Amino acid sequence: MLIRLTRLTNDRHRFEIVRDDGTREAHEMETRSTLLHDLVHYAVETEAGLRASFYGRLASGATYEALMTGPAASPEAMQTESVVVRVQGIAKNDSWRSVDPEDFAAAIAAGFRALEQEPPAWLSADLIVRVRDRLRHVLGQWRATPFHQALELELPARRAAESRRCLQ
Repeated sequence: MLIRLTRLTNDRHRFEIVRDDGTREAHEMETRSTLLHDLVHYAVETEAGLRASFYGRLASGATYEALMTGPAASPEAMQTESVVVRVQGIAKNDSWRSVDPEDFAAAIAAGFRALEQEPPAWLSADLIVRVRDRLRHVLGQWRATPFHQALELELPARRAAESRRCLQ
C-alpha cells in the first residue's frame, strides 16, 4: 500500500492511501492534530511488523471512516494505539534525548500491567530505538516536502539498508 501525504498549507494536508489492488481513499486533514499521530502509527507498525493495526487494516480494505467510528477490531490494534499515544507524547515534545529506550519500553509495559493487560510481545527497547529513527526520518522528509507536493510512504516499509541499496 502507498500512503501519500500532500502538504496543502501549513495547517492542512491530504491523507491518501492507494491499496495494492488499486483502490484508493483520500481525506483532507488538519495537520496539527493528526499528522504526527499518523506518522507515529507508521513508524510503530512498520518497525514492529504489525498487520492488524491502523495501516494494516486500511491495506486490507477497511475504510478510514470505519476505523475512526468503530472500536478497534483486534487486540493488536488496541495495543498499538496505546503504544502510539505514549511515543507521540515523547515525539511531540522532541524529548528523545532524555528518554532511555529500555526505561521507556518498561514504562509502557508497566502501563499495560497496571490495567491488568499483557504488554505486546513486540514491545522492546530495540523497537523504541527503531521507531525513533524511523519517525525522525519521515518527519525530516515531511519538513522537506514543498507545498502541493506529496511525501510517499510504502507499507510494508523497506528497511533503511534496503532503501539505500535501491538508491545506489
